[in-house]
Amino acid sequence: MSFPTWLKRVPVACGFVLGSAAFILTALPACSTNNPAEPTLRSITGHVVLRGYFIDASGRPAGTRVVADADGVRIDLVRGNRVIASTTTVDGIYRFSGLSAGVYIARTIALGGIHDSTEALTIAVANVAVADTLRMYSRGDLYPVPNPFVDSTTVYFDVRNSAVVQVTIRDLAGNLVRSLIAEGLPAGLQQVTWDGRDDQGAMAPGPIHWMVYESGDDLRAHLLFR
Repeated sequence: MSFPTWLKRVPVACGFVLGSAAFILTALPACSTNNPAEPTLRSITGHVVLRGYFIDASGRPAGTRVVADADGVRIDLVRGNRVIASTTTVDGIYRFSGLSAGVYIARTIALGGIHDSTEALTIAVANVAVADTLRMYSRGDLYPVPNPFVDSTTVYFDVRNSAVVQVTIRDLAGNLVRSLIAEGLPAGLQQVTWDGRDDQGAMAPGPIHWMVYESGDDLRAHLLFR
C-alpha cells in the first residue's frame, strides 16, 4: 500500500512522523511542548538595631541611645561560605530579593570587632521575615566628649602597651570617612579630636558614624552622634 507523500513525512513539533494517518494521530499527543514551570523566587527581610552611649560635656555618662531606623548599615547575605549579595538598610530595614530555595545567613559587616549574624534562614515555599534582629553595640574603651556633638568631639582612650594605633571614622557601611591617627603611641591615656569632616575637608554626611580603634588584636568601636 502506498501513501500520499504528505502522509509519509509530516512535520510536527518534536520532529517528523512517518507512516499512516492512524499512526500520526496516535503519535502526536506524545510530542508535548509544555515547558516546566519556572521556580518561584523569594525574599528575605530583616531589621537592624544600633546602640550607643551619650556622654555630656563634662565627661559623665548621659544615657543610652537605641537607633532602630538607621540608614546605610551594610548587610551581607551568605550562602554556604560565600557572600552572594550585599545591601544597606533603609529606616533600619534590609531586604534581599530574587532568592531561590535554600539556606542563608544575614550578617552585619564586622567593624572594630562588632558584628552580628542571624540564625540559618531557610527559604522553602514562602518569603522570610527575619525575627532575629541584628544588633550592633558600641564596645571598648573609648570616651567621646561630648556625644552627641555639634562642631567637634574629643575622644579619650587608653593605650595599654606602646604600639602602633589607628583611629578612624567610618560610616555605617564600614567605609572610611577620616583617618585620625596612624602612628606609634606610648602607653597611657591619649586623645584625638574629630571636627566632623572627612579626609577631603568636607562635612561628613549623616548623623551617625563609628569611631574605630585598632591596635593589633585590640579592636574598639563607638557610635558618634551629631
